[in-house]
Amino acid sequence: MEIKYASLTDEELLDLLRDNDDRKAFEIVYVRYSTRIFDYIHARVKDRYIAQEIVQELFFGLWKKRRRLSVLTCRGYLFSASKNLIISHYRKEIARTARQKNWEAERSQQEEHTYQETLVQDLRVRYREGLNLLPDKCQRVFALSRDGLSNREVADQLNISEKTVEQHITKALRFLKVYLKEHLAYLMILSTFF
Repeated sequence: MEIKYASLTDEELLDLLRDNDDRKAFEIVYVRYSTRIFDYIHARVKDRYIAQEIVQELFFGLWKKRRRLSVLTCRGYLFSASKNLIISHYRKEIARTARQKNWEAERSQQEEHTYQETLVQDLRVRYREGLNLLPDKCQRVFALSRDGLSNREVADQLNISEKTVEQHITKALRFLKVYLKEHLAYLMILSTFF
């Protein structure tokens, strides 16, 4: 005796699906509900592709769970499961968006940090180049003053007057200011592009 699937109730179809692994019963349930379920999901996610994915996930889950089904109404089960899958989709989307934002923020910070490191390194190189252009005595006085020695201590160490120490430091600062000025202007221009 051939079964007339189209005339069976949802519950009879679920019984055939659960007890007999009946593919035809599954197919009829799919045909009856897939369009309505798709419309329900699409109205909530506003994306046809995502709605199709959720419908497929829903019916795949139904097939996988067919032997354990203890469903009172097919329609109620399908819409309830759809709602849960929509919620799950949004949870995954929120988590994905958060990960993406974190990744972008980290990447931006790394790029900014790398850029700043490059500028600092470049400025240090330029600073050392400027120091090397100073006369030897002026270089030594300036270097000792930057190492934390007072003008008096520098003068005593190099056997020169405090006034001479001040003159060397002033000369070095003026020279470095001019020497680094072009470089700093260049860096300022570059930093507007990043």
